[in-house]
Amino acid sequence: MRKILFFTIFGISLNVLAQSNFVYTNDSGFPKNTVSAFRVNADGSLTLLAGSPFATGGSGGGNDVNAGKITTAKGGGQSFLYAGNNQDGTISAFRIDAQSGQLTPVPGSPFAAGTPGGSTNFSLAATPLARFLFSTDESSTQVHAFAINRGTGALAEVPGSPFDVGAFSEGLKVSPNGRFLVVGLKSIDAVGVFAISRDGALSPVPGSPFLASGAATAVDISCGSNRVFVSNAGLSIIDVYRMAVNGTLATVPGSPFPSGGTSTINALTLSADNRFLFTSNLFNDSVSSLAVSPAGVLQGVPGSPFPGDGFMGAIASTRAGDFVFASVVDESAVDGWRVNPDGTLTPVPGRPFFTGAAGFFVQALTTFPAPRCGSEEDENEQ
Repeated sequence: MRKILFFTIFGISLNVLAQSNFVYTNDSGFPKNTVSAFRVNADGSLTLLAGSPFATGGSGGGNDVNAGKITTAKGGGQSFLYAGNNQDGTISAFRIDAQSGQLTPVPGSPFAAGTPGGSTNFSLAATPLARFLFSTDESSTQVHAFAINRGTGALAEVPGSPFDVGAFSEGLKVSPNGRFLVVGLKSIDAVGVFAISRDGALSPVPGSPFLASGAATAVDISCGSNRVFVSNAGLSIIDVYRMAVNGTLATVPGSPFPSGGTSTINALTLSADNRFLFTSNLFNDSVSSLAVSPAGVLQGVPGSPFPGDGFMGAIASTRAGDFVFASVVDESAVDGWRVNPDGTLTPVPGRPFFTGAAGFFVQALTTFPAPRCGSEEDENEQ
């Protein structure tokens, strides 16, 4: 009996350790949009999945590189992927097979979610445990809030949605504690912070909005929900804030910090252990790696920024943080690097990896499973 129990536990442990990682891109196809799917191999190279690219059932397009129009959500034992379709103002939903990476459309998808048109650029963010999905489309001052059916992945707009945030916005991020939605208020050079109620409704925290250095467009938040990192369109600097328990923001001394590049930062992401911040330097064809001090101060690691294969778009790391990937927006491809213990980056073999979709060369990407804040038990909470 003890042997059976030992091998059962041992087998579960091996299964967890061997969990597959995937990269998904929103290909921005017009008139028919697609999502491309890759498996991450042991050396960080990518293999396109059979059946990829997957049709979203919506129309992509768009006239700008926006990194936030694809995300995943995991909770209640299920995993889902959401992709924005710019041209028809909808969000497509898929169920993710966590072992194979294959995508299955969710019944009722795509879901109406914004302003149809070529200038619509979606940003999406899900709460922990897959309870709510938030979207903004840069063509209005509103954020839509959807309840996620954790059985099917279907979306239903919550009462009171959409919520006016007071500015045209781009870049959404939910704090890992699930209490706040941080919004890049692009048109007023500010960052908005909104408390998330139990039913998904949004209300501004005291003092919101908070001044940014420019047109805030990309956001990330530390696992402790106590540091917020923001990039601004047209600038190569990063604003860093301390987040209080009530969601208010205060600028970290020394902020803003230079990325080390000279081009606009299209997107940014923290490493899985939050020790480093990676930025995609759009027209520098490079990615910066910045060490994050306990106080939130940023400093470039040796050799940063690191060359990429073209214009750098969205950026995301694998669950364990051993690799980081960025979309190559002028090639409809994905670039990748191994993350070394000191934060330096080494190109993965075989890069870049092409999506196989025509696209409009502005595809975004996300990883699955996402880098983890909290325990596996938290994610499987009922």
